[in-house]
Amino acid sequence: MDNRVWVFTADGEWRRSEDPLAAHQHLDDWEAGLKAAGYSSWTSFPEQDTTPLALEIYRGADTGPAPMFLVNVTTSLYYETVYAENVPALMELLARWTPVVQGAALGRLAGQLEGKRVIPAVARRLEAR
Repeated sequence: MDNRVWVFTADGEWRRSEDPLAAHQHLDDWEAGLKAAGYSSWTSFPEQDTTPLALEIYRGADTGPAPMFLVNVTTSLYYETVYAENVPALMELLARWTPVVQGAALGRLAGQLEGKRVIPAVARRLEAR
């Protein structure tokens, strides 16, 4: 089994590294392994129920060689995990990925509004002006 993960660096590059959670795979529970590796929930956006794509961010301890942040890219069915080595790397990663997450959220919202005939009603009101 490959225990290597993708880590985004402060230089804006991706590199492969050993998975900080690999030593805790025996715990059978992902969240227990996350905690044992020193990671705790930091933030997430947007709420998973409101968008087809979201980011969950966990912060690790400042000590040791492990990347400081774990980032889950989540959908309603799956998640993929990558890491950011420090705050500058996380901010760069978010700057690159947030537009995609926002686009997915707006696309979902537009579909919901269209299904409820809100967008055509607004368009008609704007045309009437």
